[in-house]
Amino acid sequence: MDNRLATLLTRGASLTRAEYRVLAHLTEHPMLVGNITVRELAQATFVSTATIMRLCQKLGFSGFSEFIWHCKQLLSDTPHIAAQEPSLPELPVLFNQFIANYQHTFQWVTQEKRQQFADLLRQKESFFLYGAGFSYLFAEYLTKKLQVLGKTAFISGPGDSRNIFLSNASRYQVFIAVSRSGETEQVLDKARIAKNVGMTIVAFTRASANTLAGMADVHFALYDEAVHFAAEAAGVTSFESNLVLLMDLLLLEATG
Repeated sequence: MDNRLATLLTRGASLTRAEYRVLAHLTEHPMLVGNITVRELAQATFVSTATIMRLCQKLGFSGFSEFIWHCKQLLSDTPHIAAQEPSLPELPVLFNQFIANYQHTFQWVTQEKRQQFADLLRQKESFFLYGAGFSYLFAEYLTKKLQVLGKTAFISGPGDSRNIFLSNASRYQVFIAVSRSGETEQVLDKARIAKNVGMTIVAFTRASANTLAGMADVHFALYDEAVHFAAEAAGVTSFESNLVLLMDLLLLEATG
């Protein structure tokens, strides 16, 4: 709304809904003032020309021409301050660091690995996902994404009996493990079983050497600024946010 015409709205206490709609239309589109006929305005606001004439008279004008002249005066007499373009917020230093860490990860996330993941997603239908601690949350996230894509995807964690995996492993084609350290024993136990039954193993871990990475058919290593894997339960780093970004990129490439 142009605030230079806003005073007209304060004079509209006795206006009908249709009359007020005409007035509001002009205040919302001030460039129309002087460039629209009474018939065109009536068509644009779905009213009759008689309604517009009554509006003009209620506002104290003899007719449409005098009303438009008054609107032009309001628009010319009051300086119009152009809206300033919003300035970009100052980004925290850590924002750039998080982005740099994500880019750093892609020295290991090669085109070949991304293609392997895409092929699995297109060719396989059943996925078993596993994660412990915080990693469970991200394994669950990927599980839901796979289910949305129409895949059979099941999520399990340390709270589930080992027998659940033993009883169902043969039904699934791909085992996806999320483990920041790559050394969580419950995850390694399930990965060994998956390997024994012939499942393809996909692992998401930090980039340092770890046992799970060595067992995986497709390993996605993420840059982790934490000094030691034991830090995964404490402090905040870019690892988890970059993990979600990587997962979404892989799914987008595979389904695009």
